[in-house]
Amino acid sequence: MKEMAPKKHPKILFLLDHPSQDKHRHRYLLEGLLEAGISPVIGYFCGNAMDSSMAKGEIRAVSLGLSRARFKAFRPSTVYRLKRLISSNQISVIHCQRHRATVNACLAMAGTRAHSLFYTVGSTNVLRNWNRRLVLNFIARRITWVTCVSAAVREYMLKNAFMLKSDKTVVIRNGVDIKKFDLEIPQREARNWLGIPEKGFCFGIVARLKKAKCHDTLLRAFSRLLHQAQDTRLAIVGDGPLEGRLKRLCNELQISDKVHFIGRIEHKEVPLALRAFDCFVHPSFREGLSMAILEAMASGLPVITTNADGVREIFDTNLKIGDMVIPMDQDALFASMLEFRTMSPEQLMDMGENARKHVKENFTRQAMVKAYVRLYQKALSPGSEKGESLP
Repeated sequence: MKEMAPKKHPKILFLLDHPSQDKHRHRYLLEGLLEAGISPVIGYFCGNAMDSSMAKGEIRAVSLGLSRARFKAFRPSTVYRLKRLISSNQISVIHCQRHRATVNACLAMAGTRAHSLFYTVGSTNVLRNWNRRLVLNFIARRITWVTCVSAAVREYMLKNAFMLKSDKTVVIRNGVDIKKFDLEIPQREARNWLGIPEKGFCFGIVARLKKAKCHDTLLRAFSRLLHQAQDTRLAIVGDGPLEGRLKRLCNELQISDKVHFIGRIEHKEVPLALRAFDCFVHPSFREGLSMAILEAMASGLPVITTNADGVREIFDTNLKIGDMVIPMDQDALFASMLEFRTMSPEQLMDMGENARKHVKENFTRQAMVKAYVRLYQKALSPGSEKGESLP
């Protein structure tokens, strides 16, 4: 077990899979907890704790040092290692972000001083097979709070986990730090940094290259768009298992010279990448409450996306912030991109300003952190340590 030297024993364990899978939402929450005077320890099942990009100051990281293959298969030894970590760090509250971590934590906390377990659900696909549904229903009574990033996710969980009580679920929407996306640099500088031409219109997406994000639908719609608007570019930021397949599709569609695969970038570089775009396009068929969309809106970009799951909650406003189309509908996505491509700069700017305003009023990091801090404080109160249930 590899561990950074502690300053004190924290009472909250923020449990993640691997340092490479740290999410923007995790970073925002941990930064906010520090500001609130709460210093959790970050626990990883796999990888090296020294690789954590979120451990700083009074926040430290520890790792069980498992291989990915070993973690994917359930093993009693994993539960035993986690139990030792919980006991040695005097953990009272465990906060899990993934299904497998939650299962292990439920078993490991037995016989320790840990009395509260949080499970944050960020997708409407977490209970995707009967085995997961069966296990979640079995451990549901051990979970103190299931926090859902959107009402759509909460509805999904209650529908698929019949042993999960509605009063143990709460919606805490994702939030962003809007100040980090307030860049006063020329767009041409951002494009030079990404390696795309300064002139012309640029659609952009920041997302993992995986099936749910529907990059293939985007590429086919973009190919059709080029027949009517040749001075258009598409920037794809992110990496993933489908990278080779998507590049081959670009070659087949003969659009490789117009599509720029940027690859993975650091989270701190995302605002600069977004500054290079004229319009953000995110055609995924499944979303809990997309951080990528919220960050694009915080950057003042109009957004073309789909009406999938929690995305509809983002667009629940009278302000014109972009457009939603049916998931995997190439024709609808093409039509929407063509419409936005032919809009005036003023129209696009107005929508972008509306989008930024909407995020500032409804999806801030401060609101998200405040809601979590309230639950943490209740869980850490003397009454909860005696086994009292949270209200």
